[in-house]
Amino acid sequence: MINDILKSIDYKEDDKTLKIFNLIKSEDESLSKSTLIKILKWKSPRPLRFYNENEEENIRNITALAFQQNDDRLKIHILTALKGVNYPSASAILMFKNPEYFPVLDIRVWKQLYKNNLVSVNPRGIGFTLDQWISYIKIIRSLAKQNSMSVREVEKKLFDYDKLTQEGNLY
Repeated sequence: MINDILKSIDYKEDDKTLKIFNLIKSEDESLSKSTLIKILKWKSPRPLRFYNENEEENIRNITALAFQQNDDRLKIHILTALKGVNYPSASAILMFKNPEYFPVLDIRVWKQLYKNNLVSVNPRGIGFTLDQWISYIKIIRSLAKQNSMSVREVEKKLFDYDKLTQEGNLY
């Protein structure tokens, strides 16, 4: 069923997302505070006051260190050292840096994986753990490979499908 969903939904990024992708291309081996804030606001604007507490030098050092790692667990763990950054927002940073390899961890996508029996825990898709993120990226990467898509394309299509078919409140 999930492969049918992926075939039935068109992949399209909105202008705000495309602007961030273009902005990332101009960044070096780390992110500036202004770019980081744009990514974090894109993912979840609620903790903005915490995001703003991060200093430029710390942002540059932490993002550079995270991007240098080969281990996915280390990458995301390092990014969560930034104030206000949890697994979903850290996954957004990784996705914008490498959309072929990293999906955004999102409640909507998780719910679709749960409905399709690809994950069996956390049915509401909240309060993600590191192990859940690792499972999530493995599943999304596998679906991407099976369907000859980028992981971003798989994740975005599942997000859009959930948005189209949602009944009731998200939370």
